[in-house]
Order: sequence, then C-alpha cells, then structure tokens
Amino acid sequence: MLIKVRTLTGKEIELDIEPDYKSPTYATDTFFAQSIANKYNTQVSRIKERVEEKEGIPPVQQRLIFGGKQMADDKTASEYNLEGGATLHLVLALRGGCL
Repeated sequence: MLIKVRTLTGKEIELDIEPDYKSPTYATDTFFAQSIANKYNTQVSRIKERVEEKEGIPPVQQRLIFGGKQMADDKTASEYNLEGGATLHLVLALRGGCL
C-alpha cells in the first residue's frame, strides 16, 4: 500500500508499507480473502525510520499527523485506518527548555 508523507516545504515522499500476511482469513478463496483480511501492521515508528532513510531526519525529531492528530510511535497503520493514497503530514518537533 502506498502512502504519502508531506513535509512543511510541500515535498511529498511516497512510502510503500507492507501488509501482515499472518492475519487470519475466514473465506475459501485464499488469494482474495488474504488481500481483504491483511492488516497493515507497520508501526508508526517504522514509517518514521523510512522517512529518515529518504530525508535524513531522525525519527525523534519527526511528528506525523493524520486526520489532525499526532500519530503515536507504538500504534500501527491499521489502528489509524490508513488506506492507500493517504497523506501524512510531517512536522518537526520543537526542542523544549530555557534559552
């Protein structure tokens, strides 16, 4: 499944996330049932690693936004109901503390 990550500069990065082929299936047509039953269990932390590979931004500095909400690193793509063609927005984390 292809998703897009859009940076603040407007650049779009395409990422291909893989389904979990170990998901249970309950239909008889194996290929069709398998493709429907697959869950995209790619963790948000893995998506951030893929962004780092392409853009060089460390995952700790990345914040991914989908549907107006920040995505948690320990959640999966399926928990956010990501579908093919979905666009995530990448913003950089602000550093806290006194100047």
